[in-house]
Amino acid sequence: MEDEAIQVRFRHTAGDLGPWTFVESSSVQSLKDKLFAEWPKDGLFAKEPPGQSADIRLILSGKFLDAAKQLKEYKRDMGEVKSDTVVTMLVHVRPQPTPAKAQGGTATPQKQEQKGCGCIIS
Repeated sequence: MEDEAIQVRFRHTAGDLGPWTFVESSSVQSLKDKLFAEWPKDGLFAKEPPGQSADIRLILSGKFLDAAKQLKEYKRDMGEVKSDTVVTMLVHVRPQPTPAKAQGGTATPQKQEQKGCGCIIS
């Protein structure tokens, strides 16, 4: 049985990218790699660039997709996919940490604010 081709468009707050065609045996990681390679370097996309493909999270039908899975494992979430169907996935980019500037103008790492309980049980 031959792999079915699936057209995928990626929707980000800066706009849409694609659609690009993938075979259903493509891993979600391969989609993220393609998106990272094609990420625009200008315009609104430049305001939130991913540092690497692992910083990109894909969402389909309200679910984050697992990078190790194949597209065919999410076909039920895509609905009926025909030859002219374009599947839209939402894109979330993990924000890059920005170093704080010290008074001398050099970058220093920001202190992480502790969250949660600070209890000690003895």
